[in-house]
Amino acid sequence: MRIRGYTPPRSHPQQAANPATPPLPYPNGWFCVGFSTEWPPGQVRTRPFVGEDLVIYRTRGGRLRASRPYCPHLGAHLGAGGKVDGEQLVCPFHKFSFDIEGTCVRTPYGPPPKASLKMVELTEAYGIVWAWHHHNGDSPSWQLPDMDLMGDHAPVFRGTELASHTQEVGENAFDYWHIEPLHGVEFLGEATPAREAGPLYHLDSKINRQLPMLGTRQHIVNTTAFGLGGTCVVADLAEFGIYAVNWVLATPIAPWRVRVNLAVSSRTTWGNRVPAAVRSPVSNAAARAVSAGVLKALKRDIMTDVPIWHHKRYMPHPKLSRKDGLIGQYRKWATQFYPPTDLAAPSSLTGS
Repeated sequence: MRIRGYTPPRSHPQQAANPATPPLPYPNGWFCVGFSTEWPPGQVRTRPFVGEDLVIYRTRGGRLRASRPYCPHLGAHLGAGGKVDGEQLVCPFHKFSFDIEGTCVRTPYGPPPKASLKMVELTEAYGIVWAWHHHNGDSPSWQLPDMDLMGDHAPVFRGTELASHTQEVGENAFDYWHIEPLHGVEFLGEATPAREAGPLYHLDSKINRQLPMLGTRQHIVNTTAFGLGGTCVVADLAEFGIYAVNWVLATPIAPWRVRVNLAVSSRTTWGNRVPAAVRSPVSNAAARAVSAGVLKALKRDIMTDVPIWHHKRYMPHPKLSRKDGLIGQYRKWATQFYPPTDLAAPSSLTGS
């Protein structure tokens, strides 16, 4: 499900999606390539990911796997007609079969060759499918934490593509002084100081904003960045019986090109007042209705940012004011996700 794609006005030349020398490289980390509900058993889907397609499939036994797209036999694209047979992925061309580790284990006409697919590490967390990228092809150096970030239903989601970078999108959540002039949300201060926890970055903020059907309310939002692949904002409105988990997930698909997925999952306590026999479906329906409204509001907010992201230039040495808050701190934290060779000049990432 897509957000209508952003089309730049004719008066604004489109930023190059693939500049010859991107100002920031692909970062290492976990990135959203879809949502768990998109892959029932036997489903094969193709997604762009760091410059090449990724073929993602779920085996009949429920294992979710990902491979780079081309069969090592004669180069057929496994996402263009490839099928799942039990626990194996079958090439559409000569019907070679590959097991969950990517090893060719069967052909229609004799012993299989010594051939393997190039597999990519996947994990499922919070109803989201995440793929791992590392500039050296190294295995994951960290895992997504076990956190209470699911509602009463699988996330509802929308997505779009634009010319930008994952760091630019992620930085937006910690540039809290832009939210009032751009989004009409009053920032009232940090409820707790920002804190780093390795690949995670946390901020609790107090804001004052107009909420659908609830009027203008002050409340605290808890923001967590999961590397440079995604930012989660939790709004716990206990007085209204609502717990809403909002995701902004930026995935690099080509140099200076990202796919941004928005997702929401909610819980409500409204079903507590109905008989136990129907409590679960009532709560689920209520939560889905809340999530649909929250996703609409999130989309409206983000689509205000999208033209700015799409046309802006990355400033390696920004002229920050004292009220720019966490931008410099966030950029310094972000350096851990880049290859060491790209850190020869730290100021290019920290803004110092």
